[in-house]
Amino acid sequence: MKKPVLALAFFMILAVYAGGCIGRGREFPTAPVSSIRPNMTTKQEIFSAFGEPVEKGIDTGFETWTYYYYTLGQGFGGKRLNIIFNPDGTVRNYAYSAN
Repeated sequence: MKKPVLALAFFMILAVYAGGCIGRGREFPTAPVSSIRPNMTTKQEIFSAFGEPVEKGIDTGFETWTYYYYTLGQGFGGKRLNIIFNPDGTVRNYAYSAN
């Protein structure tokens, strides 16, 4: 059991030091973020712009979709988009962050 874990750790470290990039989540476009309008933009429009979310859930009784992509290698970077929907399927609120 220890050998596969050690081998995986070795290859992850090698990828980082060799200039490779290790990512978590799924890459998504950021340009459409500026077009999101609370109480107007629909789930279908969000799906068309960003694709399938990495995570779906419920936050204080409202459906949420989360998109994120984090990278490690030649510096750390990432971006995250959280969207909360109204019961009628329009965006209630959203938050976007990137570094």
